Parts: sequence; C-alpha cells; structure tokens
Amino acid sequence: MKLRAFSALAVLIPVFAFYDLQPSQTRGTWTVDEACAKAVELQVSFRNGHSQHSNSMKVLRTDIKPGQAAGTVQFAIAHAAGTFNFTGTLVEDQGSGQVTFGTNPQFAKEMAALGYSKLSDEEIFRMAMIDLTPQFARDLNGVGYTNLPTEELIRMCIHDANAEFIRGLANVGVKGLPAEELIRMRIHDATPDFIQQMRAAGYDKLGSEDLIRMRIHDVTPEFVQQMKQLGFGQLDAEDLVRFKIHDVTPEFVSAVRKQGFSDIQSEDLVRMRIHDVTPEFIAKVKEMGFKNVSPEDLIRLRIHDVTTDYIAQAQAYQKDVTLEEIIRYKIHGDRITHM
Repeated sequence: MKLRAFSALAVLIPVFAFYDLQPSQTRGTWTVDEACAKAVELQVSFRNGHSQHSNSMKVLRTDIKPGQAAGTVQFAIAHAAGTFNFTGTLVEDQGSGQVTFGTNPQFAKEMAALGYSKLSDEEIFRMAMIDLTPQFARDLNGVGYTNLPTEELIRMCIHDANAEFIRGLANVGVKGLPAEELIRMRIHDATPDFIQQMRAAGYDKLGSEDLIRMRIHDVTPEFVQQMKQLGFGQLDAEDLVRFKIHDVTPEFVSAVRKQGFSDIQSEDLVRMRIHDVTPEFIAKVKEMGFKNVSPEDLIRLRIHDVTTDYIAQAQAYQKDVTLEEIIRYKIHGDRITHM
C-alpha cells in the first residue's frame, strides 16, 4: 500500500473540552492508518470521558522493535514536549495497541523562557500531540508574535501559520494581522502567492477577509480574467464572491447575453441564478411573444412559480395577456383555474 505524503502538520481533532490530565489519563490507543515498506502511519487517540484528542504520527519500520511478549512490538515517538511509547501488534499493514505519554521536563523550562510559563499538563500534552516545539514559538517571537494566548499558539501550530508564512505575507505588504486572521488565511490557503496573483489582476487593496472569502468560494485569478473578457471590468471582490456562490459562470453569462441581454448587470445575473432563470426559460418566454421581457420580469415570473405551461394557459384564457397580469393570476390563484 502506498503511504500518503506525511506532514509534520497533522490535523488535531478537538472534541469538546479536555480536562486536566492525570498520569492515568495519558494512556491511549493506536491503529495503523497506512503503511509502506519503510514507514507506518498511525492514528493515535487519547480519550477522557466524552473528550478526545487524535492525531496522525509516523514511525519508521527500522524503529519498531520486538515487544516483551511473543508476537508483539514496541516503539517510541519522541516530540519536544514528551515521548509517546507504543506497544501492540503489527503485521505488515495491520496493527493496533496501547500508547502512553510521558512529558519532557525540559520542554516547560524552554517554553517559559520564551514567554509561555506555567503551562498546564493538558497544554503540554496537546503541544506534544501536534509536535509544537520551542523553536516554533521562538520563530514566532522573532516576527513579532510574542506571548500569545496558549490556545492561539497551539492553533497556529496546527494550521502551520508559522514565521515563514508571516514573513511571506509581510513581503507582499500584509503585516500586523491578528493571530486568528493568520490562522484563517492559512486554513483557506490565502497565501502570498495568491495575493500577488490577485494584485496582478488589479485587486491590490484586498483585506484579509476579502482574501479569505475569495479562497473559500474559489475566486481565482483565472475567473477574474474570464469576467473581464466578458466586459465586466473591475468587479468588486464581493461581486466576484457572489458570482461564485450562485454559480454565475462565464458560460451562464454568455448564454444569457445570447438571449438579447448584452448589457446585463451583475446583480441581475446573481438574482437570475438565485431564482433559476435559465437561458432556456428566457428563450421559451420570448418564443411565447414576450420579446421585450426584462430581467426583472423573468425574475418575478420565477419567484411566483410562473412556468411556461402556466403562461400558455393564461394566453389561452385571455388574448394579449401581459406578464404582469399573468403574475397577478398566479398570485391570486383562481382566475384561470377553470380554463
């Protein structure tokens, strides 16, 4: 089985609150997640009541030794905050067992020297689970992020919002962001490279929230360029995001324009998508004699569930009926029910 590329940044799964750990509570379980010829990737879990900490860890097969009992194995994974000692069974890519954790007394001293004194057993354990090192904190201190709340420090490590990322943002002029915004930018991959690409596309004054929303909704430089080629010029960041949210694609814009709406506005396109005004619906309404139908007319037809079949019924009921009259019939219900 092929082993996935394993990053030191493994995902920590927080589930509710984790109470202060006692020595008996630093016992957990492990199972094999994936394995290859050289290494084994483990899923490691520690439970306490209804709470759980889980993470992936990797061990080289050369570090796995025979256990004290026949058919068992033992090995250790050392992190800066402490060591995880594993026992259990392992046969090729199948295995499971028990794990215990022991703290490294030097870790608390080093962290205290960096401004993180009086760490609780729980905090040290959580730092061990994600392999948060004194060097990580030292590097953050070096770029101005000192004496952070412990929870923010842990979250920055989980999401790899490290000093290198912060320096990269500073190089493109993004400086002094709160730790939580850095974390969100990292989670959503709002990288210095993305910022530079958006600036090249003409968006040089985007705030962190704009960048994050663009990333969440997959507003790419390519999408921006496509919309510019369709004549939209410099759309606001929020317009681009709304286009993506409501699936206003270049194909949709082109299809609507082919129905005679060459100067269609961005807000009308969004509302058309929200209310399912399709190019096919537009074409059918026009074929039924409403050549000068407006975007607002089409949207109102859809809002009130006026189908082309209903329009045909109304036309059969009343010669030269208008769309406004058809909408009123639909709203009031009983005017054409016995046609």
